[in-house]
Amino acid sequence: MKHTNLTSAVDLFGKSYALVRKNLNVYALVYALPAALVIAGVAQLIADNQRKGWSWSHTFSSSIFGPNLGSDSSVHVASLILSVALFLGAFIAYFMAIILNLRVAQAGSPTLGSVWQEYKRNLLWLKLVGLTVLSLLIILVGFVLIIIPGVIFVWRLFLAPYILIDKNGKIMDALSESWNMTKGYAWPIYSIIGFSFLLGITGLVPIVGGLIAFALGTAYAAAPALRYQELKKAS
Repeated sequence: MKHTNLTSAVDLFGKSYALVRKNLNVYALVYALPAALVIAGVAQLIADNQRKGWSWSHTFSSSIFGPNLGSDSSVHVASLILSVALFLGAFIAYFMAIILNLRVAQAGSPTLGSVWQEYKRNLLWLKLVGLTVLSLLIILVGFVLIIIPGVIFVWRLFLAPYILIDKNGKIMDALSESWNMTKGYAWPIYSIIGFSFLLGITGLVPIVGGLIAFALGTAYAAAPALRYQELKKAS
């Protein structure tokens, strides 16, 4: 299978970053709540270490597993209610980000209002939730039964959210079209997943790692949508 017309996963970083930078005001708003969660985690970690004394083993483990949200830190980053609100807001922002990344990859200049309206239109948000749950179940079953089917499902269903948004169709149609569109393109998909993982490794750096990983992940956020556009043209 020829992939000569496809951009490498590494080169997609530059393209994605350029789109994020061009639409930085919208990205800042959509990613504000996820960023708040990351910052809250860093603040919690610092507060814990200041109270108990710095322990680099604790700091490093917290960088991997996250801070102990149930700790009795003297500095409370947020109340339980606020934490839940931030989590739900980040959940909504996740799906809005998929819409945003697709539209900028299609050379659009979306606003926060247009992304929000599309998110609500025709219950798209509910379709995205259903698609996400169904995809995870399919992948989970694949890994439980035999590992290889699970690995295949990850790649073959990768584009389903972008197809659902782009075509404004049904969940099963999006899954079916993603299955067909990604046939023969395992490496172009897995290279993006792998490169995203490498960017995320920076999160292991104590204290600032989470912030660095979040920034790099945001800069690369449009890469899957850009890959979808390439495979859409190739199909």
